[in-house]
Amino acid sequence: MKTNYNTYQSNILWDYNFPVKIFKGEMPKLSPLKTGARINSLSIPQDSGIWQNVPEQFNLSNPTIRQIIDNKPLTISFLSGGWNEYGLKHLQTLKQSYAEILALGGNLLVVVQASYKDTLELAGHFELPFNLLADPNNLLAKQFGIYTKEVALWERIAGISEDVPAPATYVLNQHGKIVYHSVDTDFSRPFSATEMLGAVFSACHQIPYSVKYSLAA
Repeated sequence: MKTNYNTYQSNILWDYNFPVKIFKGEMPKLSPLKTGARINSLSIPQDSGIWQNVPEQFNLSNPTIRQIIDNKPLTISFLSGGWNEYGLKHLQTLKQSYAEILALGGNLLVVVQASYKDTLELAGHFELPFNLLADPNNLLAKQFGIYTKEVALWERIAGISEDVPAPATYVLNQHGKIVYHSVDTDFSRPFSATEMLGAVFSACHQIPYSVKYSLAA
């Protein structure tokens, strides 16, 4: 599906390199979805997606995660410009992995904490070929448990100055079950493309994925 991009000015600071340092002290923990959980339904706001690789029967007026899955494993990864250089590297890893995700028989959806206008500008600037979903108010991030106002990451991560979700990447199998998760609440362990692709391969061939993952926090 071909998307025409317009040029927009964006305030997202993708290439700022701030020192990332974890402050000491206790704070409430996030409760993200983990491997084994099943995604029965997710609320996707209308007119918030940049759909570039979806099934023919995909309903643009009422998009659902089930329609995107379409009997294929789906990698869902979250992205925020407020992550600064970490976010840029995260995006580059996704872009480099996309061709192999497709070759293995999967698909990719990147959920961006930005307005639709800024998400469109991002797609055009970086020439992103995959599906993106604007999530400026963290509605999807809340459903995955990687964002809540009660857990402010900027209070303990130096260099994070915005109210951002935690970096997270998931692989869902054909039945909507999470077979891989990586949630990096300390910004110290970015997701592994090799591990994520291994989960996509296993889901495509419907074989167990034996490697166990835990939260980075």
